[in-house]
Amino acid sequence: MPAKHPPYPFVEPEAARLTPLEIEAVADRNAADWGFREGKSLDEVCKNAGVDIEYSHHPNEILLEAPLDGPPVVWLPRRARKRDDRVTIAKALGHWSLQVEPARKANPGCGIQALYEPGTDDASVEAMAYGMAFLMPKGDFVDAWYEGRSQAASDRFDVPTKIAYLRAEALELRLTT
Repeated sequence: MPAKHPPYPFVEPEAARLTPLEIEAVADRNAADWGFREGKSLDEVCKNAGVDIEYSHHPNEILLEAPLDGPPVVWLPRRARKRDDRVTIAKALGHWSLQVEPARKANPGCGIQALYEPGTDDASVEAMAYGMAFLMPKGDFVDAWYEGRSQAASDRFDVPTKIAYLRAEALELRLTT
């Protein structure tokens, strides 16, 4: 596992301040461009996005590392469930897609580290919104939600039930009957 404080200067990403509609559009475009909408695995999707996936032992503090030199890496906990890994990867792709390039431009000579427990939540919340839109496109999610609520959505998109609830809440769907 990489060090939380690497031997090079680093910064945490900052939120791009996009609207929910803009985040949906970016996530959907990336999912199509990187092959996720055609059924490619998240390993293949990450490769297409130029991001590596590695596993680390506890404590796992870094979600996404974009070092000065070398490829960006999503760091997954070694003992996580597949459904949790899918959400973690999608969230990391949100940091990568929305926030890393602006952070690099604003902080030349610095690497970027998106942490599991960031200093501020704005970038993390935005990256999670991207991740949910990436994994669960709005139209398909709404259909699954109204077929069987959280369980149907969770099963269809292979995500934890709590993430299906968060997506429904973000889309302002009825959470009760």
